Amino acid sequence: MSEARSGRRSRMDLLKARLAGAPMGPRMADARRNALVDAAEALFVGHGVEATTVDDIAARAGVAKGTFYHYFETKADLLDALRTRFSDEFQARVSAVVDACDAGDWNSRLTAWIATAVEAYFDMRALHDVVFHGAEMPLREAMGDVPVVLDLAALLAAGAAAGAWHVDDPRSVSVVMFHGLHGATDEAIVTGRDPGEIGALLARLFVRMIAA
Repeated sequence: MSEARSGRRSRMDLLKARLAGAPMGPRMADARRNALVDAAEALFVGHGVEATTVDDIAARAGVAKGTFYHYFETKADLLDALRTRFSDEFQARVSAVVDACDAGDWNSRLTAWIATAVEAYFDMRALHDVVFHGAEMPLREAMGDVPVVLDLAALLAAGAAAGAWHVDDPRSVSVVMFHGLHGATDEAIVTGRDPGEIGALLARLFVRMIAA
């Protein structure tokens, strides 16, 4: 057997091994991937990332270990998927409430954004702590580049353009607001304070802060 033919066969064998656990069809593929992400979320939250093995995740998802490696190379890849899930669910929850407000009532829209973000963070804190407070995460990140903060900045910019309030630098102000929201919600979690109360307090404070 020629060296070239041997190389082709070796690559084909690797491909077959990688696809061995792959489900047929896009719907089944999505279902298997989601099952793995669901399993990882439950195990990471319940036992920690380090204590959870790939075998544990595959077993909980009801799939073969080879299926895990069809979708993810490492647990770190699963953490990335969970970060995306958290951010998407957080953003969807906030957007749904804001979109239900009158389009021209900017103070109500900002109040809804802040109050809902506090509630969402409070409700999703277990997953948040796993995917954003892990030892592998950087100590600092540019919050102004985070999609949910950019969404808040867009809201501030739109309200300022409509004359509802005065904001010179929406992106920087959104970072200040989000950090304040994050810290106040952490304080509420530790002290047992009601998140609804904190959300309302922050909303009043922020609306006054940027009042035209």
